[in-house]
Amino acid sequence: MTPIVEAESIPVQPLLPGPIYEEAWRATEGKRFSAGIWYFISPMGDRFGRQMNPESVRPEVAVEFLYRIGVKAVSFHYPREFGPDNEEAWRALLTERKMGITSIAADVFSDKVFRFGGPASHMEEIRELSTRLKIEAQLLCAKYGCAFQTDWAGRDGFEGYLLYEPEVQWEWTRQHYVRILRSVEGRVGIAIEFKPYDAPEHAVIKTVEDALAMCEEVESAIRDQIVTEVRQELGPETPTQRFAEEVARRWQPYENRMGVNIEDAHVYLAGRKVSEAVRKCLRRGRLFLRHENDSEGRIDNDLLFGSVHFWDALESSLLLREASWNGVHEPDLFPQRDDPLKAYVACVNAINFFDALAVKLLEGEGPERLQSLRRSKRASELHDLLTRVVAGGVDYPRIDLTVVDRFRREMGIA
Repeated sequence: MTPIVEAESIPVQPLLPGPIYEEAWRATEGKRFSAGIWYFISPMGDRFGRQMNPESVRPEVAVEFLYRIGVKAVSFHYPREFGPDNEEAWRALLTERKMGITSIAADVFSDKVFRFGGPASHMEEIRELSTRLKIEAQLLCAKYGCAFQTDWAGRDGFEGYLLYEPEVQWEWTRQHYVRILRSVEGRVGIAIEFKPYDAPEHAVIKTVEDALAMCEEVESAIRDQIVTEVRQELGPETPTQRFAEEVARRWQPYENRMGVNIEDAHVYLAGRKVSEAVRKCLRRGRLFLRHENDSEGRIDNDLLFGSVHFWDALESSLLLREASWNGVHEPDLFPQRDDPLKAYVACVNAINFFDALAVKLLEGEGPERLQSLRRSKRASELHDLLTRVVAGGVDYPRIDLTVVDRFRREMGIA
């Protein structure tokens, strides 16, 4: 497959698997941990420079590290991180390590052609280009067994006055998702990563409510299309039961294929709570992915999970534990001044730590105690309980950060 935009895929070299770190594997067992390749590799730049972190590593080294600590899957952007130039190299690396792919997400924001947006651009040819790129990525997701393609709209949005039509941009985005899902007949879903703003002041899909509404609208639109197609194919004389059965058969692959990826820093940009977003997505069965991170709420700097919003991290972890959620944990980081390998390990540890606190809160009469406090709304009593639980400490699966130093020495990159 040749990508539509002019973009060379990053070089990936062969690398035989080394010994696993058993103590780290014990810490990653029992949860579905994944990692985005983009925050490990060089160049990891931002708007100030192409190369911000001298501790970033080569792509194959990043995968080797993830393998050694027990992470079972990786995510990519298409076509630069994962594309025709390096697909076979990636396939070999991952196959040798029995690792999978969580998502191959089309990059419709980095190339200069997307400066006015992608799926919601005012230029029809750019909207079409974006959709075709997303379809290419969706086909790759199907090829490699991904459950969904993570979708962050990037530059899509609006600002100023009199220049944009937000409701039209919403409709373009909805049509875009319909085409992507239908391109693979529902075999791969979409996880919408909402964000209040980025390049434009206002994103098209700003909030969890926007994302959930879009999910429902897309699935409804596909069902309407299927009804029309069945009616045209079977004719008006078809018995009602036969008609309904055929619609149900064709609709089944698309049901609940639209979902949400909650990235914590995006929630905090809007002054909202992650736990609220988690509740709403769990209630509707649409929480596909968690991008655990943090921020102070002014910029999307992808800090370590729970490093700013401790109690919100605890509540969101408690909700996942109460719901027996078995989705993917993929901390999304931008460690400009930190070792990216240690930053990832720290986030894995934080996820396990907050989950262990949640388990402790649910021990014995814990559920009844929490329900009683939720009914009474006594903040003082709740705070007393939480601080005592935290002060009491918990045992949790943890990877010592020195494993990164060991890995760097063994790979000759210390």
